Amino acid sequence: MASSAGGAFDASFSSYWERFNSTKRCFESDSGLARPIHIVDLPKSVDPQSQGTQTIRKRDISNIEALENLLNDGAHREIQFRFISIYQKNSWSRLQITKPMLKRIVEFYSINAEFLEVPLCFFDRLADEDQAFCVPWTMTEDSRSYQMFYTFRYAEHKGHPNESWVIRQSGVYHQYDKGKNASLFILLDPVPDSVAQKRILECFANSHEKIKKNPLLLHSIVHTSYFVRWREYLAQYERNLLSIADTTTATLISKPLRISHDTLCKVRSLESRFTPLPAIIANFVDMLDGLEALSRILSLTGSLTEDDQQQLANRLDNCRRQSRTFTRTAQFLQQRSINTATLLADTLAFRNQGVAQEQNSSIIILTRSAVFITVITLIYLPWTLVTGLFGMEFFELDPKTRLLITSPQIWIYFVTAASVTIVTACLYYVMAGFPRLHRCTQMSEKNKDFVPLSLRRGCTDVENSA
Repeated sequence: MASSAGGAFDASFSSYWERFNSTKRCFESDSGLARPIHIVDLPKSVDPQSQGTQTIRKRDISNIEALENLLNDGAHREIQFRFISIYQKNSWSRLQITKPMLKRIVEFYSINAEFLEVPLCFFDRLADEDQAFCVPWTMTEDSRSYQMFYTFRYAEHKGHPNESWVIRQSGVYHQYDKGKNASLFILLDPVPDSVAQKRILECFANSHEKIKKNPLLLHSIVHTSYFVRWREYLAQYERNLLSIADTTTATLISKPLRISHDTLCKVRSLESRFTPLPAIIANFVDMLDGLEALSRILSLTGSLTEDDQQQLANRLDNCRRQSRTFTRTAQFLQQRSINTATLLADTLAFRNQGVAQEQNSSIIILTRSAVFITVITLIYLPWTLVTGLFGMEFFELDPKTRLLITSPQIWIYFVTAASVTIVTACLYYVMAGFPRLHRCTQMSEKNKDFVPLSLRRGCTDVENSA
C-alpha cells in the first residue's frame, strides 16, 4: 500500500502544487495551533478471540515528527485498511493540519496531485462561498492501484435562529492496492467528530470483516450518514414557504396588509436555499455512477464478490432515484418561491397604487377647497385691506380745506408690515427646508450598499457556535 518517500510527480500537475504552496486560507501555519488528526489501522490478521475494539489501532497525530514515526514504522506493511480523518474546527475555518504534514502523506502514498483540489476546498471564510461547487468523481489507475477522490455537499440541522439548516461539504480519497488488497481511506470533514467518522469507527470496531470483504463499504457508510437529510431540509423550508404563501394568497388589497417588504426578503432568502440543490445533487449522482463503474471493475478482478457488487449496485440505483426526487422537489419549491415573490411584489405594488389613488382623491377635494378660498379671498381682500388702512388714524379729513391729511408716522405701518412679511417668509423657508433635508439624508442612506444583519450571508451559518 505504501511507497517510498520522495516519489516523482508528473510535471503536468505542478499547478496544483503551486496553489497548494501559495494558499494561506486552507491549513494551519503551526502544528501547535492545530488539533490532532486521527489515524485508525485495521491489520490484515485479527485474533478471532479478541474483542472488536482490540482489533484496531487508533492514533492521534499532532505534528510532523509523530507522523514520520508512524509512516516509517514497519508495521504498516501488515495493515489492510488505514483510515485518516482530517477535519475543520467548524465549516468556515481551516483544516486542522499543516502543509508539511499533508504533503508528507501525499508523497508517502504517491497520491495523485489532482487530489490537492479536495483539501483546497476547505478554507477559512467569512461568507458562504462555493455554495454549489463540488470536486467531481475523479479516478486514476496504474499497474499498482486505483485512486479515487471527490467532494460532496450535504444538509445538516443546526438550529440557529437565522437558519435552522446549513449546507456543508465532505471530501473523500480512497487508494486501493490491487496486489495487496489494501486500502487507504482519507476523510475530510467540516466538523470534529462528524457523523460519518463515528459510523466508520463503529464499523471498524464491530464489522471489520465486512470492510475487508468489501473495499467500497466505507463510501456507502459516508453517503448514508448524510444523504437522507435532504428530505428534512426540503420539508423544513417548504413549511416556511407555505406559511408565507398562504398569507399572501389570502391577503385582500382593500384591507390592512399582513405582509411587507420584509416578507418579500424572506421569500427571496428561501428561494436561495433551493437554488444550489440541483447542481449539488447532480454532482452526487455523477459520483454514484463512478462508484458503480468501479464496483464492476473490482467484481471482474475478483476484489469484490458478485453478491456484494450487486447489492452495491442496487443501493446506488436507489440513491439515484432519490436524488432525482430531491432535484424535482427543489426545482418545484424554487419555482413556487419565485411565484410567491412575484405575487408579493404585485400585491404590494397594487396596494401602493390604491393608497396613491386615495391620496389623489383627497388632494382633489383639498384643491377645490383651496380654489374656492382663493376666489373668496381675491374678492374680499382688497375691500378688507382698504377698510383696515382707512380705519387706522394715519389719515384724517381737514374740515377747512376738505383734504385728506396723512400722519407723519405712517412709515411705522410700512416698516412693521415689511418686517412681519420678512419674518413670515424666513419661517416658511426654515419649516420647508427641514423636510427637504430629511429626504436628502434618507436618499443618501438608501444609496449605501447596506444589508440588514439578519440577511447577510455571513450570519446564516454562525459556525463558531458549533
